[in-house]
Amino acid sequence: MEFFQQPLNFVKRTRHGKHIVLFYEELEYARIILFEFLKSGLAQNERCVYISEEDTESVIREMSDAGISTEEFMKKGLFFVYKVPNLVEYSNNSQATLQELSEVALRPWTKENQPERLVLQCIFKTNTEEQIRSNLEWERDYRFKNLKPIRGTVICTYPVSNIVPTISDSESDYSKWMSELLELYDGVIFARKFWRGVAFALN
Repeated sequence: MEFFQQPLNFVKRTRHGKHIVLFYEELEYARIILFEFLKSGLAQNERCVYISEEDTESVIREMSDAGISTEEFMKKGLFFVYKVPNLVEYSNNSQATLQELSEVALRPWTKENQPERLVLQCIFKTNTEEQIRSNLEWERDYRFKNLKPIRGTVICTYPVSNIVPTISDSESDYSKWMSELLELYDGVIFARKFWRGVAFALN
């Protein structure tokens, strides 16, 4: 596998069981990448799960518009969409809240029906220093520990308004946050404007 890849090719070919972080500038481009990731899995009869703050019916409708036979795969027990709480509604990011979010994400599955492809679509806000700190705490203590044992491939997504200047500014909180996340993942996708982006494995 080449070191640098185009994001759509990367999600089709990434090795099974890896955890990938997706930084994106445009939500629509991120969705194209995520839907391709799920579509590739469903084509191989893999169990796929999409978790976000979004309305489930809207997600299903958009996936259907993208050419995914959502109804067919849901009937087969291969495709699931779940909504998690919007973190803006929480008064603080306490340990209990972080644990609760992890339980919401993990609750639908037993050991026998774990997903083979999982998308966590931006369940955290990272607009302030406190939110960044809480996100890293969740990533280290809950996502890494609780989701890592899942046998499937996981993509977690985060919006970044301007990726190249942000990650290049080594003094900014956002740059440090992105760098710390890269230490926790097996691969990364930088999705800039439509069709401009790069992806590669980190190990």
